[in-house]
Amino acid sequence: MMRKLLATAIFLPSAALAQTPPDAAALKAIEAAVPAQSWYPEGYYDVRIAAEADEQERKRPADERVFDFDDGLGKRFDVVDCGAEGHDPAELDPASARYGFVASEVARLRADFIRLKLPAAAWAEPLLAFERTQIAEAAKASEAEIYGVETAAADDAPIADESISEEPDSYALLAAAVEANRTRLAPRAPKIVVEGGCGAGEGGPVIVRTSPAGGEVLLVNAFAFKVCTRKQPDPWDRFKCKWNEIETGVEKQLAGRYVYQVRWPDGAIRKGTREIVPNYDEESAVTVTFKKSGS
Repeated sequence: MMRKLLATAIFLPSAALAQTPPDAAALKAIEAAVPAQSWYPEGYYDVRIAAEADEQERKRPADERVFDFDDGLGKRFDVVDCGAEGHDPAELDPASARYGFVASEVARLRADFIRLKLPAAAWAEPLLAFERTQIAEAAKASEAEIYGVETAAADDAPIADESISEEPDSYALLAAAVEANRTRLAPRAPKIVVEGGCGAGEGGPVIVRTSPAGGEVLLVNAFAFKVCTRKQPDPWDRFKCKWNEIETGVEKQLAGRYVYQVRWPDGAIRKGTREIVPNYDEESAVTVTFKKSGS
């Protein structure tokens, strides 16, 4: 079963207002640590490298999800991250829409295991097996499933008896395999478990403005920008990547990390990466202002 985790921006890092996205050379350098596999489908490797770069930008603490309930079972680490950053498939190219979630989860888990100081012998092979299973499931997903489109056929379909037909969850298989290796190779490290229990959440609207007013705001999902950087010589070309012009002063649903370019009538241009975090506690709008100068 391909587990869908719904990201909530309350878990996202603080905004890096002028962070520069990695260029093609920086993305190329990642290949040494993340080599392509012979069974990767067409287009997946670019998505996988982009996901690795995305994960590197987060710089999360090693013990972020290590917990101990004082129940005598010791410290544990959950392979399921309910705060994992998700992406709107509508903002991505077809390969990223299909495989972006898989690539991001694999990049996150790889970084998690390294942060926990687990030896590669404990997690490398189980993670490859997890990745292969997840890719296979993503490859079989329909367009409606990928983009979250409900159909009449889906509504009328009989409900399957999951107690009979459900295969073992790939996260559970991953946790069990890594935990078995951990007990032999790193017994002092936190136990590797699977808890999950993630819920859904959707933030309130966002209003984009510029200072001074009159700037043209173009946004592209930061993950999609990295994938495009792997494929296009100039990812800043608004017609080559999935850049979207954002109308200022109007409420819009936005959440996550975006690469931006803002152009003012006098020719001034501001570029960078910015985290957009809507209000998850109430429906009030959050205003995001892009300034010509300063932070």
